[in-house]
Amino acid sequence: MSLVARLFRFGIVGGTTAALYYALLYVAVEWLEAGAVLSSAVVYLIVIALNYLMHYSWTFAVSSPHTTALKRYLVMTGCGFFINVSVMYIGVSVLHANYLLAQTVAMVVIIVWNFTLSSLWVFRD
Repeated sequence: MSLVARLFRFGIVGGTTAALYYALLYVAVEWLEAGAVLSSAVVYLIVIALNYLMHYSWTFAVSSPHTTALKRYLVMTGCGFFINVSVMYIGVSVLHANYLLAQTVAMVVIIVWNFTLSSLWVFRD
């Protein structure tokens, strides 16, 4: 599959899971009145399962077994989790930015991180 096709699919999957992510984050913070940093962490863990399945089966369409790809994916998303929480903490608690703005910055960093590692390591056959 070409890089352009992979980027397109990555964008579709990412857009879908990002929309779900923001919806769940908004509900947690605004309706459930949970803290923004904690909510971001919990929601991150929820959406990675959907993200993995979509990338494994469609974006990268790999033939390697789940045992290999999933282990790598969990390492990548584990690091992404800490990137996310760190950026959210700095944005919300240190800089006193709006939680949605801080999350947008975190998401941009994580998108670059995830695409790079997914292409070069996680879903590489």
